[in-house]
Amino acid sequence: MGKSLLFILLLISPLVQFAQEEPATIKVVKQSNLAMAAYDNVEYKITAIDKYGNVVDHAIKSFEIHYAETKKKLKIFKSSSEMLTPEMLEDFKKMKVAKKIFFTRIIAQDEYGNIVHLPDVIEVQFPICKMSQEHKKK
Repeated sequence: MGKSLLFILLLISPLVQFAQEEPATIKVVKQSNLAMAAYDNVEYKITAIDKYGNVVDHAIKSFEIHYAETKKKLKIFKSSSEMLTPEMLEDFKKMKVAKKIFFTRIIAQDEYGNIVHLPDVIEVQFPICKMSQEHKKK
C-alpha cells in the first residue's frame, strides 16, 4: 500500500507543478521596428531609423522644432511632414551663429500603419557660410 501511494504521488506531482506555473494572463506587447529619428541637414528633413540602423523613408508624419533665438526668446515651429517648412528654412538662413535645435514630438507611422512616438533629437544648426571675395580669388 505504501509503494502504490508513493507511486501515485510521483505521478501527480508534475501535474500539480505544471498547473501552478501556468500564467494567469497573457500580455501582448505591440512593438515597432522604428527606433529613433535623425536630422538630415543636406535635404533638410527628419528621417526615421529602425532598430537595425536602416533608414526608413517617408515614415515621419509630424514634428516640432524648438530653439533659442535670444537668451529670453524661444522659437517654436511645427511641421506636418518629414520636411522642414519654408518658414523654418528662411529662419535658419538668418542665423549668424550655430544654435542647438531640438526636434520634439516626432510622430512616425510604421509599415503596419501604427502611430509611433519617437525620442527627441538634438542637433546643431550651423549658419550658411559665405565666402568672401578675397578667398574666391585665391
